[in-house]
Amino acid sequence: MKVLFVGQIHPRGWVSTTWGRMQAVRALGHEVVTVDVCPFAQWGGRPAAVFQRLKWGPPIWRLNREVVARARESRPDAVWIDKGEWITGRTLRELAAQGHPIRIHYTPDPALTFHQSRHFRSSLRFYDLVVTTKAYELDLYRELGARNVLFQHPSFEAAVHRPEEATEEERERYRCDVVFVGTYAPGRERYLLPLAEAGIDLAIWGNGWHRGFRRRGLRDLRLQKHLRGQGLGGRDYALALGCACIGLGLLSPLVPDRSTTRSLEIPACSTLLLAERTEEHQALFEEGREAEFFASEEELVEKARYYLGHDEERRRLAAAGRARCLESGYSSTDRVREILHHAAEVH
Repeated sequence: MKVLFVGQIHPRGWVSTTWGRMQAVRALGHEVVTVDVCPFAQWGGRPAAVFQRLKWGPPIWRLNREVVARARESRPDAVWIDKGEWITGRTLRELAAQGHPIRIHYTPDPALTFHQSRHFRSSLRFYDLVVTTKAYELDLYRELGARNVLFQHPSFEAAVHRPEEATEEERERYRCDVVFVGTYAPGRERYLLPLAEAGIDLAIWGNGWHRGFRRRGLRDLRLQKHLRGQGLGGRDYALALGCACIGLGLLSPLVPDRSTTRSLEIPACSTLLLAERTEEHQALFEEGREAEFFASEEELVEKARYYLGHDEERRRLAAAGRARCLESGYSSTDRVREILHHAAEVH
């Protein structure tokens, strides 16, 4: 099958999970033709930020024309739109008229309750299949006219999220008791501060933390000394997780997430996942055997201390967590295979 894949296909693939899904389509034996959204998002220099915020202007128009032109040129059997905030209903109608290719939309983001796009909302009814990892948005998808909606748990990228053999220098850089890799968001200190105050060697990697502290007047917050650097990706991300004893799986305080890609990436790297207790996390991993969960600051600190003092048990759970990721089909390739199969059935 020939697939036209439209998404944020960065030169350094780890920057976006889109790259992993595109590679998964290719790994399944399909021919892939791509349209990279990134050059359009950066078009126009300084005004680019305005176009992105308004979702209007030359880069949006150019992108949609490019998608239609590439489809006309390549004549794909399916069109995969990844995070299609800029793709219009008119473009999808034109794609449908070109030999009726299967039209799929995928997003790992809260595309309706947080990442707002009038183009996406108005185009939902023109997709054969829309896929979301946000169960709390399922009803809203249907209310907006989506004909077939598939809920999937998040995934990990097998080529990236795996145990890495660290050099001594890398171990020194990334070694810690507990690691959290994620962008700053108000409210995340609720769980991070108790770990720091308990004397646990906590490492925080992510964008926006210093700026967030300044905005909230938290210049002297005790978390400052635990900040190691900016966000990580690729091998560096896998090393940061793998060199830690425990990986912290915090959910976004801005939306009602019940699991995230981090929930899979941590155990995939053979690190013990210690995450907020939710029904989705409990469906993905067996508590006390493949991962550990918490519901309060006290339980978080208690479990962190316990597993830091029981190395063999911690390693056993971490190994079982990685085995569950592999055996239960949590990789991008497994998820993409399911999506393509489902899309063919509903088309």
